[in-house]
Amino acid sequence: MNLIFEVFKELNYVFADEFVVEYKIDKSNIMQVTVNVLILKENDSQVFLLVNCDNRALQVYVEGSLIKEIAFQFRKKEYHRAEMDRNTSLLIISKQDVDEALDTSSKVKIEDDPYYFKKYVFSYNEVGLENAIAWIKENNGKDTLVALIQVYVTDTEKFAKYKENCVNEPIYSFFIELVTKIDCFPIRIAETKNIKSIDYFLEQEIDKARTRSKKPVNIEQIKITEFVKKDIDYSDMEAVCKCWNELTEAESGDTK
Repeated sequence: MNLIFEVFKELNYVFADEFVVEYKIDKSNIMQVTVNVLILKENDSQVFLLVNCDNRALQVYVEGSLIKEIAFQFRKKEYHRAEMDRNTSLLIISKQDVDEALDTSSKVKIEDDPYYFKKYVFSYNEVGLENAIAWIKENNGKDTLVALIQVYVTDTEKFAKYKENCVNEPIYSFFIELVTKIDCFPIRIAETKNIKSIDYFLEQEIDKARTRSKKPVNIEQIKITEFVKKDIDYSDMEAVCKCWNELTEAESGDTK
């Protein structure tokens, strides 16, 4: 997919090689997989291997033999170095039909498998791809591709709509899947104008306890605030009680 290659290009990865792996599914079916090798310019031990796989064929990767063969063929290459083994990720670009159920089970098993590579399955459909490309074209020239995606996924309004109904947000679904599957993708921190402190939330909870209609609780906020700031081992109940009693006694002494 050209869009993914463009993202890697902006992240300073260069196309280094392409090789084909054959995998025998059964006696009459042989699966051919084209593996694209992308290497980071600044550090050639950082590698991504990209392969395409339909959603319905993901289960072929679960058993592990195909991934083992990809690793074997990759390590035979002249440019392969030992340092690459622990810094190589396999990105499976998995297309699914719009009305097709995502093979979540296979996806999770592939990504959880600890052998050979870190593995990521990027799932997408044509609706998400077409809408994402159209949006990028509309905003072409405003910024780099990576920056445009960063702005989109950190937009709080778009995120809220996505959380409400992800089906209605194909662009956000496409981009958020992309940035989570390319682990080197830089994520900007979303700007929040009104960041509330822990003290604010503590005060809110204390007020609720004080003003509730049934069994209101008289909570001494100053004492609690001092208590939570202390360096206490909360697994040691004796130390916790001792600290609280010392605060209580000190307050009583001040009152006298």
